[in-house]
Amino acid sequence: MSSVMPDSRGHGSVSETVRVEHGSDGPSPSRAVIEAVADAASVDPVDLADEAGIVLYDHVDLDALDALVSGTAEAAVDVSLSVADYDVSVDATAVVVEPTR
Repeated sequence: MSSVMPDSRGHGSVSETVRVEHGSDGPSPSRAVIEAVADAASVDPVDLADEAGIVLYDHVDLDALDALVSGTAEAAVDVSLSVADYDVSVDATAVVVEPTR
């Protein structure tokens, strides 16, 4: 989804934000990260390393992320990390990816 966010001078700039839900009806948290980062980079998830040069295991242990976030729908979990040129936030229900400012 795209949204217009004012910059520090009050001018509008387009900010590409990608949100991928995860959980019982969707992908695992780690798969949601892969899908969201690939969508933000405008590549197929399978081609993330080859076309965008992004290897997620260089930034986060995806198995540990799944263990930390899965099954915590009632708990307040919010994991933030930087992946290449993106800020990634993972909570109990979704992954949000935005370009680094």
